Amino acid sequence: MMQVTCDNCGKIYRVDENKIKGAKARLKCRACANVIIVTKIQPGPEPQRQAARPEPEIPRRVETPRVPPPSEKIQPPAQEAEPSLGKRKVRFGLFSKITLVMLIVSLLPLIIFWSITYKETVSRINNDTELLFKVTAQELGNTVESWIENNVWILRAAAEQPAIQSMDRQTQESVLREIQRKNAHMYLVFTVGLDGRNVARSDDVPLKDYSDRQYYKDIIKGRSLSWQTLIGKTSKKPALVLSVPIRRGNQLIGVMAGAMTIENLSQVIVRWRRGKTGFAFLIDEKGKVLAHPDKAFVAEQKNLNKDPLIRSYKKGNWTTHASEFKNDDGRPSYGHVRTIKRSWAIAVQQESSEVFAALKRVQNFAIILLISTIVIVSLIAWISTRAIVTPIMKLTDVAERMSLGDLNMQINIPSKDEIGLLAQAIKRMQTSLRLAMERLRRKR
Repeated sequence: MMQVTCDNCGKIYRVDENKIKGAKARLKCRACANVIIVTKIQPGPEPQRQAARPEPEIPRRVETPRVPPPSEKIQPPAQEAEPSLGKRKVRFGLFSKITLVMLIVSLLPLIIFWSITYKETVSRINNDTELLFKVTAQELGNTVESWIENNVWILRAAAEQPAIQSMDRQTQESVLREIQRKNAHMYLVFTVGLDGRNVARSDDVPLKDYSDRQYYKDIIKGRSLSWQTLIGKTSKKPALVLSVPIRRGNQLIGVMAGAMTIENLSQVIVRWRRGKTGFAFLIDEKGKVLAHPDKAFVAEQKNLNKDPLIRSYKKGNWTTHASEFKNDDGRPSYGHVRTIKRSWAIAVQQESSEVFAALKRVQNFAIILLISTIVIVSLIAWISTRAIVTPIMKLTDVAERMSLGDLNMQINIPSKDEIGLLAQAIKRMQTSLRLAMERLRRKR
């Protein structure tokens, strides 16, 4: 080993001359970054030993070569190696390993739990939404059916009265006006003869010919009930006309009809709202709007057969149907359509962003929890790794300096764990090497 002293700061290094390639090498001082030129000492001829009294071999003492001034420095050849005393770089150190292990241990159960919870939440929200829409459509449908059945019962009960069966105008008019008075939503109650001519009516309008009306034709053909939705010429509002046969015994003698506004019925449907985008509407067997939050749709009896939800419903053969679709604004939505009597349908729909708002909150919570976990685990890993790596790096530095001959490094690691035991062992080794060097010097 050669002992080299920095001519700038006086730092002493020990260099293994066997590792020097060529005649000269350059070292970089760790203290002041000064470049030290080291010249390898070539071994000379061994002295002749006396045959009678051989002398013990004395360890060779290497003198520190004189460092020439800068003007006399000799540049080493380009191919010569340049030993370095800098710190070694660790590609995948303890910090990365500990952080990776802690992230796997902490995040893996969280991810598994979140995946299971997410699937269960999606299933529960879908089931709850489907059940809610189903129950809502069923309740609204029952309301519509009850309202219609009540009006049908009124007309059938009136058709069985002798005054109506008499087919006499004056006799019938008193009964028709009484029916209208007790049922405010009926703006017209009237009877029609077999020839299609108006027999009597509840208002003072002149008698009319109803032979071209579909609800008249259906009863004449033998149906027990017929209806038609239209914009009433008298009320100028969406209306429903119901008609039933007038019979004397088993013989058909006329038609009993009532025209009624469905405004009150519409309000029951329109009042149902869910969130900002959830609403319900009612269509007839032809797809025309009978009740809708948009009054313009009702006023013109807009045909919704091309509506995405109704189109999907029609493809399902007009049976109760639930589906996901995009509304007129292109936004994903969820809807449920229920068929009621007379082939009418109640539709309930809402945008998916509101339907799955609870799921979105779960997702946001999971993301926040995941990010928080990563930050906390990384912080704990950094603190833990620093507590482990810092003393190890100090001991590594001590070991490197000891390998260069510096045996005066202070080892001050008060830790009482395994790292503290390692520090004590290195300290004892340092003391042993120092004593060995002293013994070697005394023998020279």
